[in-house]
Amino acid sequence: MGLPKDEFIRLRVAGWEKHWISHKAEKAHMTVSEFVRKAAMDKNVVVLEFSDELMTELRRQGNNLNQLTAMAHMGRIQQINYEPFLEVYNKTWQAETRVASFI
Repeated sequence: MGLPKDEFIRLRVAGWEKHWISHKAEKAHMTVSEFVRKAAMDKNVVVLEFSDELMTELRRQGNNLNQLTAMAHMGRIQQINYEPFLEVYNKTWQAETRVASFI
């Protein structure tokens, strides 16, 4: 696990700074403490503003594919036009590749 965190550092910040740090920590899916520790220890903290939207769309498309697969197994559908799915997956893959190149 790691060493216990039993020491405190207090610092003063302006209201807008506190809000900004909290916002960035939330976007990075970290607590404020975790975010500040990583930033202070010269570790890269990458915040991808649009990654939540990308993941939401990918989940939606995954749900669609799961529903179609279940219906096919039940015999309720025989053929599916996969072209629209392939287009969405291709665009999603391209977006993820562009994101990864910034990290």
